[in-house]
Amino acid sequence: MDILFLYISIGDLSQPGVFSDLIKEFAKQGHNVTLAAPAKKGMTIGLGKEAGIKTLRFKTDQLTANKSNIKKGLAYLKLMWQYPHAIKKFLGKEHFDIIIGHSLPPELGVIIPKLKKMFNARFYLQLCEFIWQDSVALGFYKESSIICKYYKWQEGRMIKAADYIGCPSQRNIEFALSFHPWAAKKDIHVVNYCLYPIDSSAFSNEFRIKHHLEDKFIAIYGGSINIAQKIENVLDLAESCLDYSDLVICIVGKGSKYEAIKQKAQSRNLYNILFLDFMPKTEYMSLLSSCDVGLVSLNEKLQMPNIPSKTLTLFNLRKPIVASIDHSTDYGCFLENAGAGKWSYAGDTKSFRDNLLVLYNNRSLCRQMGENGYDFFMKNMVPEKSYVTIMKHINNNE
Repeated sequence: MDILFLYISIGDLSQPGVFSDLIKEFAKQGHNVTLAAPAKKGMTIGLGKEAGIKTLRFKTDQLTANKSNIKKGLAYLKLMWQYPHAIKKFLGKEHFDIIIGHSLPPELGVIIPKLKKMFNARFYLQLCEFIWQDSVALGFYKESSIICKYYKWQEGRMIKAADYIGCPSQRNIEFALSFHPWAAKKDIHVVNYCLYPIDSSAFSNEFRIKHHLEDKFIAIYGGSINIAQKIENVLDLAESCLDYSDLVICIVGKGSKYEAIKQKAQSRNLYNILFLDFMPKTEYMSLLSSCDVGLVSLNEKLQMPNIPSKTLTLFNLRKPIVASIDHSTDYGCFLENAGAGKWSYAGDTKSFRDNLLVLYNNRSLCRQMGENGYDFFMKNMVPEKSYVTIMKHINNNE
């Protein structure tokens, strides 16, 4: 099949990632694959190849990490013209059977119908994220606001344009249907995030040696540090564990709340937290492999069921997970099914602490949960598994 992948924020395909690895798997399986995505800083504009795969990178205004919501909003408005224009200019004479795209941005509601008509193609939607529901829950704007109505409209159009819809969990499907019950008539199903296995034996113990942590039990939070993650949960956890001198919590990442979180930790004298700036992927993977437990934190106000993609890397590296989560997600059930971690609801610091201390006090259980996560990952979350699921639905509905 000739397949066109659409993403808003995706790095060079030579790098590992939950979406880049899926694209590479389709190419590996013999499909004629093309990626069309906005160019990141330093990338060449126009047609090229990444990891041997045909790519179209086109110029846009700043879509991510934009501190001005007005400029960001205008950039996405312009994207509704820029995306189909770039594809028509560089790929207009190509043939595509299937278009596969991620649910962000909802502006795909305008973009996809144009591309489906241009190529007479079907659309597979990876419905992983929602915008307006969590934005309302987190207080960014009211449900009655014009901007919310705009995103509702775009989201509905995007889902209507889909011929197939893959979600990362059953609760995610139920959430989508609660707002768009008519979508039940579509082919909506669960498809896991995926990642190629990582050879953890290639990583050294340099991190522990560098920071004099050779004999410490290290729990790590790595990733976005924004309002949706509410890293205050991790600060509260650290404070509750101050009596354990050999337990260290490492926070690494970037986001709008990074400096504020760092200052809060300093003001509370949380000397058991080690902050590290965002780092290159290889260095970060080496860091993760040196730690004992991975931490997940979600804001209790979130409405959208969320399966954090960092789970794949932690499972891949045989790290158990201790999670503080909202009431909407089925992530706790996910961890239980995998036998790969423990969870509590956000705001319940005592349970968050107790869960971490269970693994701190029982290192054999800690290692066993890490192995369980790895086994679950290899059986369910490698790219071949997701590819088979997606193609099964596409082939069954031709």
